[in-house]
Amino acid sequence: MKKIFLLIILFLGFIISSYAQMNILFIESDDQSNQAVGAYGNEGMITPNIDALAKDGTSFTAAYNMGCWSPAVCIPSRTMLIYGKYIWESQKINKQNAPKSLPEKLHDSGYNTFMTGKWHAMGKNVKEIFDETGSIQPGQLKTYNSNAGHITDITANEAVAFLNTYDNVKPFFAYVAFNAPHVPRQTEQKYYDMYPTDEMVLPPSVVDNTALNINVKYQYAPDPLRIKTMKQRIQQNNAMVTHMDARIGEIIQALKDKNIYDNTIIVFTSDHGINFGENGVAGKVCLYEPSVTAPLIIKAPSAKPNTKITSRVYLQDVVPTLFDLIDLETTDTIDFKSLAPLLTEDRETRPSIYLAMFDDQRGIISKNKKLIVYPKTGNLELYDLTNDPWETKNLITKKKSESTIIGLLSQLKDWQLQTEDETNLADIYSKYNL
Repeated sequence: MKKIFLLIILFLGFIISSYAQMNILFIESDDQSNQAVGAYGNEGMITPNIDALAKDGTSFTAAYNMGCWSPAVCIPSRTMLIYGKYIWESQKINKQNAPKSLPEKLHDSGYNTFMTGKWHAMGKNVKEIFDETGSIQPGQLKTYNSNAGHITDITANEAVAFLNTYDNVKPFFAYVAFNAPHVPRQTEQKYYDMYPTDEMVLPPSVVDNTALNINVKYQYAPDPLRIKTMKQRIQQNNAMVTHMDARIGEIIQALKDKNIYDNTIIVFTSDHGINFGENGVAGKVCLYEPSVTAPLIIKAPSAKPNTKITSRVYLQDVVPTLFDLIDLETTDTIDFKSLAPLLTEDRETRPSIYLAMFDDQRGIISKNKKLIVYPKTGNLELYDLTNDPWETKNLITKKKSESTIIGLLSQLKDWQLQTEDETNLADIYSKYNL
């Protein structure tokens, strides 16, 4: 009898503790670079609601997507996020072998899980791993203008409706995944009008009438690259982001109207960024900073408000971070690392960041030095991200760079072993006696 009583007490304790958990609102955009957020330093961006969230939380200004095996970079990024595995293990995930996903783990911990918007991850069907779903959008829309309205509005309206009507005693995990600002970049004229094309400011790494970068396979612009075209695309991109930001404001207001804003952890991020001509690239299948980084903002009780963290992290580190914030213990192996310690103090979590795209691009960053390797051509690029954040000066031929190159290649070699990266870099390693 005592054993039965003890089991009942333990069970009730689990139920009570799970109900006391904080809610989680996870908002993800698509193809949004750091340059498309006002709080990240672009004074020309109109993102008051994302900026307000950054003021209430902690912003990571150097959050990276590890890479891709698909021209649709969002697939690897979201698969790594949902399942917590590094890139090449994530590539092997399918419906039959998929490990337990993020929403499933939260469900098991007492959360009611909801998802609306874009789903573009490998593994199980979205309806199998969430308790509730709204309209599920494909990875690539033919148009944002559906019979039911603009897709950005549909996603936001369903999120607001979920929050307004939520009456479950369980905490919720709401995953709101916008397609914006991914192409086709369609929105209302009032948002385009906020960004006159001739006022778009391009970084120094965009050069007019320059040939497209031959080291990058997937390019989405005519050759040569023209600044006029890039300005038009940035205008459309920024308009899409501002439209989305307005809807994000309504979602956050719904939390406040229900008096649960303070009891809700909020994450805002994107799956990766995008290049609009930087380094001769029009697209996102490259390892330059505009494409391989994206905004990451966390609002939580332990997150220091209005703080920017410059330590280099992975976007997918947010998942073990959430688990730490809600004291969720899991026996499953997660490759990524919790950022919880950085929410109170900016410190290094990894000695280096490994980046990889297909078998034709590899990158390694350590101590603000970045090496990009092109295995098929043997070309190397070295940048000092402290003094040259736009990657305009390739230092690879400088004599004093050799020790830096050797050190970075050594770390890249270690990452290849750790991630089971089978791309052959033997010729490059042997050139530097590694």
